[in-house]
Amino acid sequence: MGKAPSIAELEKSESDFRDYLLKLEKQLEAKSADSQAQLKAQIDAFYKDSHFTDAQVVTSGLNYDFMQEKSFSLDNLKTIVDAISKAVFSGASAPKGTDVNGKAVAAATDALGPTVGEMANLELYIAGKVFDVLSDVMLSFGTSTELKFSSSVESKPLGYGLQMFTAVSVDSYHSTAFFNDEYIYEYLYIYSVQFSVQQAKSEITRELVQLYEDQIVVFKDKVEGLLKDLEKDKLTVTAYSSAKAAYDTLIADTKAKADQLKAANALAQAK
Repeated sequence: MGKAPSIAELEKSESDFRDYLLKLEKQLEAKSADSQAQLKAQIDAFYKDSHFTDAQVVTSGLNYDFMQEKSFSLDNLKTIVDAISKAVFSGASAPKGTDVNGKAVAAATDALGPTVGEMANLELYIAGKVFDVLSDVMLSFGTSTELKFSSSVESKPLGYGLQMFTAVSVDSYHSTAFFNDEYIYEYLYIYSVQFSVQQAKSEITRELVQLYEDQIVVFKDKVEGLLKDLEKDKLTVTAYSSAKAAYDTLIADTKAKADQLKAANALAQAK
């Protein structure tokens, strides 16, 4: 998995080329040692700072992606992401280099069941989010003839209590023995997707707070509209005063509810 068709074909037929790819994999993994350490530190810091103490690893792994310079494509990445998503959400066999924690998936299914119906309903959504994050990183490295070694460590919320941590590295190698002296691009994806019921509840609370705050903006716009109508004599003073008082009460009640939710969320995270 993770090889352009011509590379995959040559790997099957040429033992020297298989050895060459294994050598490149070991080289890139060694160069990426610092990124792996940064990734672990980022995971530890995220859960320490967020106070989400119940996180479980849903899936983690390490995958390589090889391609020729003249055939740069995101197809291999999509194949990798889709295969991992199917292993997590649909029970398919995990691709080489990927581990799926069945117990964590079951815990997420139990926790999110009422919210999403079935865990499998998240498959396309999560795959799309993961692909978007990783493809942005890949494209940020550029696609020039010779890519210098680069790496990027990311932490991104996927929603529903799922958090993705990933370290992506790239390097290029000038192949004098294969592909007419072309460069070969090699990408290394190291990833861990974790699930936390506490994070899921926190995200739902934040969404509710945002809905309430959006509603406050709407109510304030209504009050401004009432004043304009009063100035244009479309409303009597009595009608204006009555409507404004009603909206003022809604604004105050809505703000109080939003503040209550914020405080409860802050308290939960402080524990």
